[in-house]
Amino acid sequence: MRTLIRLTALTAALTGTTLAAPFALNLNVLNGDRPFTGQLTTQAGQVITTTLWQLYISNVALVRDDGTELPVPGLTLLQLGGTNPTQNVPVLKADVPAGTYRGVRFDVGVPRALNHLDASTQQAPLGLDVGMFWAWNPGYIFSRFEGKAQVGGQTRDVALHMGADTRRLTVSLGDPMKPGTIQIKDSGAPVTVNLNAARMVAAGVGTEKFDLSDAKYTQVHGGPVADQIYLNLGTAFSLAGTAPTAGMSMPGQK
Repeated sequence: MRTLIRLTALTAALTGTTLAAPFALNLNVLNGDRPFTGQLTTQAGQVITTTLWQLYISNVALVRDDGTELPVPGLTLLQLGGTNPTQNVPVLKADVPAGTYRGVRFDVGVPRALNHLDASTQQAPLGLDVGMFWAWNPGYIFSRFEGKAQVGGQTRDVALHMGADTRRLTVSLGDPMKPGTIQIKDSGAPVTVNLNAARMVAAGVGTEKFDLSDAKYTQVHGGPVADQIYLNLGTAFSLAGTAPTAGMSMPGQK
């Protein structure tokens, strides 16, 4: 995990005698309802063995019971593929007002204001060394998933790359009808989000299956398949310990 912004207490958000409490956002990567162990199966039955999976998380906010948001600054590049841990992966930490919240919101991607900077002048996690910048297409790769699969008796390289401002995915988790979904005590509390990796390859374009025998599903750097991955990931997140309530908004312009 690499974080761009050093997080400090959100003192401007504290009012009255409300105390700051330690808050941690964590991620569990799943394959269906089981921990992700590095392999995904497509609709066509092909097994992808992951060698690399990196994705950006930014624009995190806790949603108060009245619907207003408490921004939690930071941009993190998560390392999920290969031998990297996939359970209780730390996303960010900060001090926030203790109390009840009805949800959490975040983006998968890089904010617009940072997405078109000169990567050669940036530090991690936005520098060239992290391998998340397209030289041929200004802007960052928001989710970089790579692996190998057996297709028709041959080993194929798989690269599923999603990026561009129109594919910055805003995820809202929680139930607006149930205030207090998230409770942060004075002593602090973690909030854990589940990411069901299987959803990424759960549907192809239109009525198609996500089938690696079709070359357009093995090397993805834009176009309709990247759009479909964006839509698939929009259904992949849920709050741990609750029924899936993921809500995907339109691409952010932040």
